[in-house]
Amino acid sequence: MANKRRHQHSYQGGGRLWGLYVVLTTVLVLAAIGAGCIVFFKVSSVEVYIRDSEGNTAALAQDDRYSQEEILEAADIDIGDNLFLLNKNRAAATILSRLTYVSSVSIQKKLPGTVVLTLAESGAAAAIQDGESWWLIDLNGKLLEETDSDPGCTVLLGLTPVDPVEGEALSVPDGSDEEVGNQTLQLSSLLELLTPLQDYGLLDDVVSIDLSSESTVTLDYDGRIQVKLPLEADYNEKIKYFAEILTDYVAENWTEDDTGTLDMTYSDGNPHLVKNEK
Repeated sequence: MANKRRHQHSYQGGGRLWGLYVVLTTVLVLAAIGAGCIVFFKVSSVEVYIRDSEGNTAALAQDDRYSQEEILEAADIDIGDNLFLLNKNRAAATILSRLTYVSSVSIQKKLPGTVVLTLAESGAAAAIQDGESWWLIDLNGKLLEETDSDPGCTVLLGLTPVDPVEGEALSVPDGSDEEVGNQTLQLSSLLELLTPLQDYGLLDDVVSIDLSSESTVTLDYDGRIQVKLPLEADYNEKIKYFAEILTDYVAENWTEDDTGTLDMTYSDGNPHLVKNEK
């Protein structure tokens, strides 16, 4: 019996040593693989693609807004950098903060040494005045850039920008300034309105959006139709109605000189179109 117990103890001790050997071997192999990755896998090429509004991608072209050099500088990516140590989230965040017209970034690593950047860009959806200059914003209210020239896009009325900073979201008074009041609801309504206008192909013909009222948003469409909308509404449904009216009625029954008002603020929910008398 004593010999049997000694044999069991010896076997158990050998088993523990074998397990420790396996663990140490695994650690050493993984360390060798990691060291090999750090030494051998370096960034040798970078591919940059631009994704359009319909989801199609194309290689970066010379006439695109940003050059490949500007994009790589913003991402802080250099040829020769270690591929495995490249922090994709940090690189994407720096691109978004430094290149204000970029709305989204996707970064992929392809062995042995390629980095693939896919960017989506946003355009100026509207402009808001700040003193003698204009700030361009995208559909999400991001401040794209400041300009002293004609903004060439939809003008926002009734909103006051607060400390605008390129690349940051448009901020408006929250009520602490009694002279301008609280404009947060107007801003929220604006951001919900811009995308439907863009989706239905109407935004480019909207001359201005007046948000000065506490209950109504007024669009100047093509200098011909004043469109009145509730400050809070299902704007996708309202703009869908508007697009249908333009196509099915105005285009068929109005001349190019006709003007009028489309009031969509009635409690019955129906749009009321009135042509101005000449």
